Amino acid sequence: MALQGGGAHGAFTWGVLDRLFDDGRLEIEAISGTSAGAMNAVVAVDGMMNDGYDGARRALWIFWKAVSVFALPSPYKRTF
Repeated sequence: MALQGGGAHGAFTWGVLDRLFDDGRLEIEAISGTSAGAMNAVVAVDGMMNDGYDGARRALWIFWKAVSVFALPSPYKRTF
């Protein structure tokens, strides 16, 4: 499986991976990615090593939840 990069594509890819892992009919033999796709690949593989596809889904959720927290506006950052 090859995962593309490009900022928001990473979050979209997370959603696709979540559905694929939930379905369970796909057997992944190799995974790679570029930029945001590489982050998804590393997080997914780490989760798979711990608890299969359920672990990958959980790890990706935790990762993207953390990314979204950092994207919140801060009173200390200029927003214009």
